[in-house]
Amino acid sequence: MPTFIDLSIPLENDVISDPPPHGPRITYYGHAEAVGQLLPFFPGLRAQDLPAGEAWAVERVELITHNGTHLDAPWHYATTQDAALGEPVRAMTIDEIPLDWCFRPGVKLDFRHLPDGHVVSASEVEAELARIGHVLQPFDIVLVNTRAAR
Repeated sequence: MPTFIDLSIPLENDVISDPPPHGPRITYYGHAEAVGQLLPFFPGLRAQDLPAGEAWAVERVELITHNGTHLDAPWHYATTQDAALGEPVRAMTIDEIPLDWCFRPGVKLDFRHLPDGHVVSASEVEAELARIGHVLQPFDIVLVNTRAAR
């Protein structure tokens, strides 16, 4: 039986975000506050017609691409992909990414010893893979551990 490691983080106000000024913003509306939002959906409906005079509790969520747990689709970077394989094709959008790509064997590369701002080279990746005894396979999920969170 494989071990699944959940890398997700919740969407909530004040969660760490990239870039920091663009974190998610969630506004919560309670049952009483939302009555004014609900009534226009049903012409003729009055607050007193609702059970206990309450509407749905709802949240207004404002997000950008990098909020919370996310996957950057090829479309995020360019309109085409696969040019190195021959003829470029239209880049996949997030809804076109096969879900099984997110449930694959994974490997963690540890680069916490490197200084801030260091750009890891291909030879450093190869050395880390050799150190941990892992040979990359197609569709492996690679987690890069840096000191950035600290």
